[in-house]
Amino acid sequence: MKRTTVMLVLVSSVLFGADKGTVLRSIVLPGWGQLHAGHSTRGAVYMGLEASIWTGVGVSYLQAIFNRDDYRNLAMERAGIDVSSRDRDFQDDVGDFSSSSEYNDYIRSLARYYYPDDPEAQQNYFDTNSRYGSDGWNWSSSDARENYDDALRISREWFRRTTYVAAFAIVNRAVSAIDASLLDPAEPGMYTAIGFPESADFSSVRFTVGARF
Repeated sequence: MKRTTVMLVLVSSVLFGADKGTVLRSIVLPGWGQLHAGHSTRGAVYMGLEASIWTGVGVSYLQAIFNRDDYRNLAMERAGIDVSSRDRDFQDDVGDFSSSSEYNDYIRSLARYYYPDDPEAQQNYFDTNSRYGSDGWNWSSSDARENYDDALRISREWFRRTTYVAAFAIVNRAVSAIDASLLDPAEPGMYTAIGFPESADFSSVRFTVGARF
C-alpha cells in the first residue's frame, strides 16, 4: 500500500509539473529541465547519461547487424539457404542440423513417436513439417555450421541488449522529470525540505517529503 501511494505521488508530480514546462523539458530531453531551472551541473549529468545511453544503443545495434550479416552470408555460401526472411525456428533448425535431410529424418522419428499406431497421421505430420526444395540446406562442414550458430546467437544477444539499453532512456527521463519537479518551488510536484524545529543541531532534524498541487 505504501509503495502504491508513493508511486501515485511520483506520477502525479510529473503529470502536474509537465504543464509548467520544466518537467516537460526533462521528459523531452533529460537535463533540459534542470538547465532551464538554473542547475547546469545536474543538467549536464542527465544529458551525459542520455548521450551514453544512445551511444550504447547504437553500438549494440551495429554489433547485432554485423553478426546478422555474418550468419546470413554463412548460410547462403556454405549451406545454400537464404535465411534472411525465415522465422526464428527455421533459423535455429539450420544451425542445429547439418542438412535438411538430417532434419527430415528427425521429423520422421517424431512422427513415429507421436503417432505410433497411425501411419496416416505420421505421414501427415511429416508432410506438414519436413523441408525440401527451397527450404532445403546442406552444410559444407561442421565448422561452418558452428560458426553460423555462434553468429546467430551473438546477433540475437546484441539485439536484446539494444532493447535493454534503450529502456534506460525511459528510466532516465522519468528520474530527470521527477528531479526537475523537485528543483522548481514554483511548480506543482514533489518537494523536499530539511528543518530544525527545536534546535539548530542534528538531534531534532526534520526531513519532509511532500507534493504541491
